[in-house]
Amino acid sequence: MKLRIGTLAVILGAGLLALAALGGTAHAQVQVCSNTGFATTAGTTACNGAASPVTATATVRGGAKLVLEQVFGSAASGLTVGFGDVDAQCLATPGSGITCAVDGSGNFATWYGDIQFSVKLTGVGSTTAKLTGVRPAAGSIPAGQLLDGTSGANPATAYPVSPSTAADLKTGIGSGNTTVTRAFGLKVTNSDAAGAWSGNAVYSLVIE
Repeated sequence: MKLRIGTLAVILGAGLLALAALGGTAHAQVQVCSNTGFATTAGTTACNGAASPVTATATVRGGAKLVLEQVFGSAASGLTVGFGDVDAQCLATPGSGITCAVDGSGNFATWYGDIQFSVKLTGVGSTTAKLTGVRPAAGSIPAGQLLDGTSGANPATAYPVSPSTAADLKTGIGSGNTTVTRAFGLKVTNSDAAGAWSGNAVYSLVIE
């Protein structure tokens, strides 16, 4: 990223020159220009600093921030997404912001709701980033049954389990603030044994 730097011209008046001469040179001061015998006509440049411009330098760094903002329509209070009691036939009452859909075969149900992220990206110019998701390990949720999908829709895409490549969830994220909402779900089959489920999904921003 290029930073265009302008030249700062410093013009000192006759009164300031007189004060500088009386006070002497202070430590850590660098003279920009000096002159004597100049005219006092209005508009005369008493001290031309063109030969000694003050130069500005800076190192601009890019920044990226990914924040989980909402879970099932409520403000996120942590990174745990609780589905409550789930089954293969939608027998339980879904919690707030959760939908349960029974497959036409009657062999499984999908429990899902939206999760919302805030993405802040700076210093990438015209480059874009993507949001990816992967399971770092299988956990106790069976492989293929922790799901991602389009916001508001029944999710059907399983998060890949590492070391498989992370799935692209949202591409073309540009500079500035972006809100990304995804459907997050669990697939429960008639053959799943009763028990407590727990599994993780790791989200990352990757420059495209």
